[in-house]
Amino acid sequence: MAGTASFRRCAVCDRQTALWCSRCHEVWYCSPEHNIQVCTTVPFLQHSEPFPRPGLSIACSSLETIAEESLRSVQAIFFPVNEDYPRMIAIELRDCGRACPVPVLEPHCKGTANSVVLQRALNKDLLRYPLHLFCDSERHVNRAVQRITSGLAKPFLGNAVVLKYNGTRRADYTNATEHDLPTLSAYFLHCQ
Repeated sequence: MAGTASFRRCAVCDRQTALWCSRCHEVWYCSPEHNIQVCTTVPFLQHSEPFPRPGLSIACSSLETIAEESLRSVQAIFFPVNEDYPRMIAIELRDCGRACPVPVLEPHCKGTANSVVLQRALNKDLLRYPLHLFCDSERHVNRAVQRITSGLAKPFLGNAVVLKYNGTRRADYTNATEHDLPTLSAYFLHCQ
């Protein structure tokens, strides 16, 4: 039905709400006090800022209670540390009642993943479909990143997984493709 509001549950008190945090794009809330309690605002990086930087821990406190039917998957680009080329993988998404589903990054990124959102192309134009880059805390040089940048990028450490948002509101993910590699290559060349 056209014009109906999408209701979710407040992350604090579980009340039905239509208020979505426009800062972190992660949580639903029913009052300003609850928004302050649960907002996971992370300063999103642009091409000119260094990476990695401690970012958002991809976790959901209620993952144990999520039903199997709330799972789906999208295609992502995986940059493995000890392989020469990136490859496409399927990443499972879990709906935690947040604005955007939570990607399940294990076993590709171990531990708490650092996160950066690429919002602009190298020419400073806004990307219609921003890219969400996750990097684990491994300390080995990523050979796949070195390969796509012809060895010109500074050493990028750890595995990397790249998901693609379905639009600038960053409310959901869509399939990443090989057409996203030039933007990623430019990012790796200029981010450090």
